[in-house]
Amino acid sequence: MRVPRSTRGLLALGVVLVVGAVGVGVASAMVMSTVLADTNLVRERIFHTDFTPSSDQPSFDSGWHIHPGVAIVEVQQGRLNVTQGCLTHRLGPGDTYIEVPFLPVDATADHAASWTSTLILANSTPGTPDRVPASEPSCPGGDHQNNRGGD
Repeated sequence: MRVPRSTRGLLALGVVLVVGAVGVGVASAMVMSTVLADTNLVRERIFHTDFTPSSDQPSFDSGWHIHPGVAIVEVQQGRLNVTQGCLTHRLGPGDTYIEVPFLPVDATADHAASWTSTLILANSTPGTPDRVPASEPSCPGGDHQNNRGGD
């Protein structure tokens, strides 16, 4: 059965109108952002750490501590185990972990490793400690759970 030319023209016009309406809907989408706060009360401190095992220090252990702000840890080489709360995160090259402020954390390494830690410290002045010693948290079963396997 053949479709008359006039019907084909109407069908093509309908397709164009539908596609045009969808295109206008997509084109009119927008994103709005509102600045909620912009202060000069935030301090940033960046550390780069290289650990190379030796006979007198065969492994690295930061010791349990807390940070009074967010700490972002990115591993460049080797492996770093970051335990926060009752979870241990095994990080390798390119992995990033964001430490929760005021929650005890411990970082360890058994082999050579390099990482960068960026601390964002709110409402602090230069000279304010960026870490405070803390006690190891009590975990159910008395052991920390591995969040991620590794080699």
